[in-house]
Amino acid sequence: MSILVIDDENVTRRVVIHALRSMDVSVLEAEDGTGALEIAQNNSISLAIVDINLPDIDGFEVMRQLQALPGMAGTPMIMFTARNRTGDEMMAREVGAVDFLYKPFSTQELRELVMKHLQ
Repeated sequence: MSILVIDDENVTRRVVIHALRSMDVSVLEAEDGTGALEIAQNNSISLAIVDINLPDIDGFEVMRQLQALPGMAGTPMIMFTARNRTGDEMMAREVGAVDFLYKPFSTQELRELVMKHLQ
C-alpha cells in the first residue's frame, strides 16, 4: 500500500513519514499539487494526505483533480492544515475528504486515521 503525502513544508512531510514508518506502507511525497498529480498518475495510491496551503494549486483543487484520475476515484483522502479558517473542514468534506486534521497533530492520531481509512 502506498500513501501520498502532499505538503510544501519539508519538516511536516518528515513528521508524517516518521509517524507512518511503523506501519506496513510505502510513502510517496510531493511538495506541491503538480508534483502530487504526476506521482498519482504513475503510482497506485491507497490513501492521500493533502495540505490545504500549497504553493501552486490549493489542496481542495488537488483533491478534485486527484479524484478525476483513472483509478483514484474513491481513494480515501485526509486533508490537513495549520490554518484555522471557518469552513475549511466543511469544504474539505465537500471535495471528498474522509477526515480532517489540524496541525500540529499527534503522530498517534495520524496513524489511527490512516489505519481507519486503509481498512
